[in-house]
Amino acid sequence: MGFSKAKFGVGAVVLLVSGVICKILGAFFRLPLTNLLGFEGIGVFQMIMTLYSFSLVLTSGGVCTTMAKLVSSALARQKYEKISTYFFRAILIGVGSGLVVGILFAVLGRYVCDLQKIEQNKSYLLFLILLPAGAVISAIRGYFQGYGMMMPTAISQIVEQVTKFAFGLLFAFLFGKTGTAGGVFGAFFGIVLSEIVTTVLLFVWFGLKREKVSFRQTVFEDKREFDKTNFLLVISASIIPLTKAFDGLVVVPRLMAAGFSNELAVRLFGLESGVVSAILNLPLVFSVAITTAILPNVSYAVSSGASSRKTIEKGLKLLLYSILPSVFGLVAISNQLLPLCYGGLDESSIGIVFNMMLFEGFFTVLFAVMQFLLVILQANGKLKFIVLVEIIAGIVKMLLTIFLTSISSINIYALILGNIVMAAILCVGFLIECKKISNFSLDFSDLFVMMFSTVCMFYLVFAFLKSPKFGAVVDILVSVLLGVFVYVVFCIPFEIKLLPKKRRVKKV
Repeated sequence: MGFSKAKFGVGAVVLLVSGVICKILGAFFRLPLTNLLGFEGIGVFQMIMTLYSFSLVLTSGGVCTTMAKLVSSALARQKYEKISTYFFRAILIGVGSGLVVGILFAVLGRYVCDLQKIEQNKSYLLFLILLPAGAVISAIRGYFQGYGMMMPTAISQIVEQVTKFAFGLLFAFLFGKTGTAGGVFGAFFGIVLSEIVTTVLLFVWFGLKREKVSFRQTVFEDKREFDKTNFLLVISASIIPLTKAFDGLVVVPRLMAAGFSNELAVRLFGLESGVVSAILNLPLVFSVAITTAILPNVSYAVSSGASSRKTIEKGLKLLLYSILPSVFGLVAISNQLLPLCYGGLDESSIGIVFNMMLFEGFFTVLFAVMQFLLVILQANGKLKFIVLVEIIAGIVKMLLTIFLTSISSINIYALILGNIVMAAILCVGFLIECKKISNFSLDFSDLFVMMFSTVCMFYLVFAFLKSPKFGAVVDILVSVLLGVFVYVVFCIPFEIKLLPKKRRVKKV
């Protein structure tokens, strides 16, 4: 089972398809879950989920990428004996740190609930299983990726999402009969089962396909190489989840300090994190697809000493061309879409969610661009710079959250403002560094055409949906088709530039 370049093209497509499927499944998991738990319940779920996501990144966030990078490097150098050290080091660090953090949450969970101003919830006990299982999953996925095998990662991701969808909703319904806390626990219990199923699947696959992994005396240099690479990637991957975990800890108490009741504060947090974020995560499918496709191209150019300018420019144009209309198109139809997805939303809540989505739409676009620039920097090995900028942006975001949330006139919108400022700092910092690496550019006229087309599409769709015509579902479908048509037509000058130019053949 050696590494083969021939596997790359197929692997990229496989990961791309699985990524899109998982993104859609993850987004749709929140819809029925919100209806099962209610907006207060989904607020509690999100407050615990932010801490789980951060803990998972902290304990095993860099393991998969580290394994993929070091295993492929060992294969290229024919240092097969190093692979066993990398693999068992990944398991040791991931499972060990997962157990430590899991024990902390199991012991201190009730105090965390008090800090969050929520009812005592046993979901924190499940971290003892979730975090070690996540570490094992990351290590095995990274091992296969190092060999250029992307199918185990793709299949296991889909299995993980499908089982989470099924078990999470099932147990949220069953346990939810005892109250909100029970429903949240049931949802997390379903996630535990999905992690166990995924771990078993990968272990079986690993047992059938493994090669070059055997017990041997570990070498200090190999362990140090793994630890150094993993440390930087974990720090880089932890910053944004840390800010979300911080939100989950302080937002409700700060809203209460602004004069909101506990129930209303939790509900507002649930609307922002469980409804708005879930819907606006859907357009990020485009950014995932484009960054997945561009990473190997930029990495290859860096390794071969070639210029990656044209690749970066084309990728950035495609990203903006797809993300702008998809984000603000969703915002434009949200007033009609929300009652269909969330039956418990009243008119005042729909108005609040629409305003949140309008502002958070700018964050989503900035976040997509930031992801694109981040991939370019990672491909060029700028990990220390990435960590520095992320720390600065994260600190600014947390300061804005803690100080502005307690102002009654700003309240939950401080969360969105903090997100926008954080993403803007990351984009500017990453862009400056990327320009040093590759002096790419984006034609202002192209950017103007896309922005103008997006604004026209938004207002036309919004105006069309203001007065009901054929019924909610039909109106939404017609407005989407109308919006796509308007955007495509208005963007024709830009679209012509994207078409591949025919090479002139010189006459002999």
